[in-house]
Amino acid sequence: MEIKIKGFTFRLEFTFLLLLSFAVLYGYDSAVQLIVFSALHELGHIAALLLFGARPYLINLSFYGIALKYRKKLSNPKELLVLFCGPAVNLVLYAVFKNDINLALFLLNIFPAAPLDGGRMLRLIFPRAGLVITFLSLVLLLFLSLYLLFEYKIYSLLLITAYLIFFNFDDIRGLYEKKY
Repeated sequence: MEIKIKGFTFRLEFTFLLLLSFAVLYGYDSAVQLIVFSALHELGHIAALLLFGARPYLINLSFYGIALKYRKKLSNPKELLVLFCGPAVNLVLYAVFKNDINLALFLLNIFPAAPLDGGRMLRLIFPRAGLVITFLSLVLLLFLSLYLLFEYKIYSLLLITAYLIFFNFDDIRGLYEKKY
């Protein structure tokens, strides 16, 4: 479903609704908080964009989260600030409310793998070394997620890890083939 208003598109994908349905079905009580805090995270990005004279043209809600798109090319320092403002909102909300969801959103979003904010910041600062750091971070995350799966039956981190590996696969393969 898409809603367009004056050059701005809000897209709600079926996969997002499916994810919400599973959350409700399996009794995930914090699903509403997760959505609210994720929306506030994106508002942090939007506020920084507006500060630099850019504006988003798309907000997409899908199984993979909330994605914000904008066209204006920003300088690297401004881009870094825009990228950091989302996780910064979650960090401030965690400090104020001591809410574990905000801490989890902060830690997830600063993780050094694209398309997460941390991965995008890392590649802006260290384009080549960022790929190596992403690869090593994903290996560590895979081991951590497997440990959590086998020890505590927590599978959500493994799903996130699989998505991040899939998303970064071509870049990592290029690193292996020494294209960078």
